[in-house]
Amino acid sequence: MAGKLTRCTRCILPSNYPDIDFDEKGECRVCREFDAKYADIDWKAREKKLEKILNRYRGKGQKYDVMVPFSGGKDSTYTLWLMKNKYNMRCLAFNFDNGFLDPNALAFVKKAAARLGVDLITYSPDRKLLNRVYKRALEATGEFCAACVVLMPTAIFRAADTQGIRLIAAGFSDILESPPPETSYMDRVCFKDIMKSEFDMKELKWDFFFPSWKRMFGVKQINLPNYIPWNLPDIYETLNRELDFGKNMSSVRYDCLGTPHSSYLFRERTGFGKYEYLYANMTRAGVIDREEAIKIVEEREPTEPPDGFDEFMAEIGCDRSILKDIKEKSVFDFKTRNESFRKFAMSVRKLLP
Repeated sequence: MAGKLTRCTRCILPSNYPDIDFDEKGECRVCREFDAKYADIDWKAREKKLEKILNRYRGKGQKYDVMVPFSGGKDSTYTLWLMKNKYNMRCLAFNFDNGFLDPNALAFVKKAAARLGVDLITYSPDRKLLNRVYKRALEATGEFCAACVVLMPTAIFRAADTQGIRLIAAGFSDILESPPPETSYMDRVCFKDIMKSEFDMKELKWDFFFPSWKRMFGVKQINLPNYIPWNLPDIYETLNRELDFGKNMSSVRYDCLGTPHSSYLFRERTGFGKYEYLYANMTRAGVIDREEAIKIVEEREPTEPPDGFDEFMAEIGCDRSILKDIKEKSVFDFKTRNESFRKFAMSVRKLLP
């Protein structure tokens, strides 16, 4: 990583992170906001709430109690392991192929599902359609991952509803994985505004928009890390012992082959890296040492186009000219859902038993 940056003395966020400031101890505002939001979590109470939710759904489905989105990464794998082995839920594992799924990840998904004794389904949308959507997203916003933010939940909810499953258990951790709200956002209103100049919405309806309101609010989703401590060293130890996961905290693993290219584009657009904010999240939460996090980021954060960048760009119909004005592009140039309506919808979803 070229040059020396001032970094938060607690996490590793750099001084070019949006709207950052440091207090007299050198700690950044994101760390202070983190403490205000997460310092007093009662994990025992949260796990009791989780047990109550799971008890409502256990044994209620015809064949399955819960669907687990399963990419083969540590979080989804551990979620599936817990649902099956600790919480005694009848699981259906759902694997989504966005067109760039690493064959090694898919091989592990199949092996792990078989070893756990759970059914597995994989959904692969039309590749040509996906590439057109990725191209439009990249040209409009400077990143192609925005498309999957809409695509994946749609596929997950529809699969659950089709299978008669009313509970989805995912492994997304707000504490460890949340992207910077200053740079990253996507909802269906925004996605539609981005795509409307290039697509007939009928063409995108099945893969990119949730089912009807009735169906959407008939399926409850929970993120397991919101209910139990998500201790990454323990998670890796469990997965390596039980499922031959073969990875650790510093391993480079891309379930999606677009990840290194997305990370490079993100850095070109924002001036800081995806790995910087992800490992800052981990450091702030106390699951990795700060110096180790800096070392990993300096080794992994792409400052030049990654290997295969030109081929990847060609696959989705783009080239390096996309870099010319990428700093001027932003998802916030497009419409977003009304904040009051968004909060209302979220509150209604929380009422689901």
